[in-house]
Amino acid sequence: MMKIKHLIILILAISLVFTTGCNEQNTDIGMANPFIGGTTGITMEFLEDAPPLDKVHDGGEYPFTAVVKIKNMGESDIEIGDATIKISGIDATDFGTTPALLTQNNDEIIYGTKKNAEGSITEGTIFHLTFPKDSEFNYEGVLVGNHQFPFLATSCYKYENKATAMLCVKEDPLDTGDDSVCEINEIKTTYNSGGPIQILNLKETPRGKTSLAFTFEIHHKGTGEFYELNSLCDSSISTSDRVYVAITTGISGLSCTGLSGEDQNSGFVKLHDGKRTITCTQDVSSASGDYEKIVEIVTQYDYEQKITTNVLVKHAAN
Repeated sequence: MMKIKHLIILILAISLVFTTGCNEQNTDIGMANPFIGGTTGITMEFLEDAPPLDKVHDGGEYPFTAVVKIKNMGESDIEIGDATIKISGIDATDFGTTPALLTQNNDEIIYGTKKNAEGSITEGTIFHLTFPKDSEFNYEGVLVGNHQFPFLATSCYKYENKATAMLCVKEDPLDTGDDSVCEINEIKTTYNSGGPIQILNLKETPRGKTSLAFTFEIHHKGTGEFYELNSLCDSSISTSDRVYVAITTGISGLSCTGLSGEDQNSGFVKLHDGKRTITCTQDVSSASGDYEKIVEIVTQYDYEQKITTNVLVKHAAN
């Protein structure tokens, strides 16, 4: 009799765990993050011994190369030619090369990190560039003693971030009834793709009987510098700290302020201290019923990052 009682208790416990698991799974429906997230675009590093840090000799006695390893950690693809890597910090002629051989572009797509519909993640592309292109460094002069030379690698690449949130659309935006499928007057959960420009604090509010409004903040969260798209990372005042922004709801009658462009829902914007607030108004006079609608915010920009190392060139004894 005791064995039967214990068996019943075990079956009930298993059923409870199974039911709880099913309930937890159901609560996630419609709330899954479509992105991996993060605030990094690409990462860069010099490969070990490329350049060698303390093995180089003067007098043309030690040819070597520098290899920059690039990995796309964010979720935007970098198309062919859209990333430029430059080696600086040295006089190219001192090291037996020319400035033209110290600048290269990517000759293949640098794919971003991806998450598929099942949640599996595919790592981004790892890409290598060897400098000087099709040749070698070689310090041909003669030093008095040993000297360190800085090798600086600077990248400038086009990048894009996407953010999504759910807007609440009502026939009457001022209606606060409890029977509605969604709420207007609240901060919305916002999902961001991986990259240095992020959208935060998207808040929706009613604007009137036939319109609603939403505000959001654009934040720079990366460690590099950002510039106007297609500016080639020009550091002038007119292009620094500028991003291109496009807002889409799929509903006609969207108008946003603070964007310098011909369209009412897209254009360039300059960030101050790494952030900026944008306000949009959405006409909903044609809405039939209450429902949720995805708003997508895309930001595009040129991004610059730098890494550095020191190469010790030793005087070769006679």
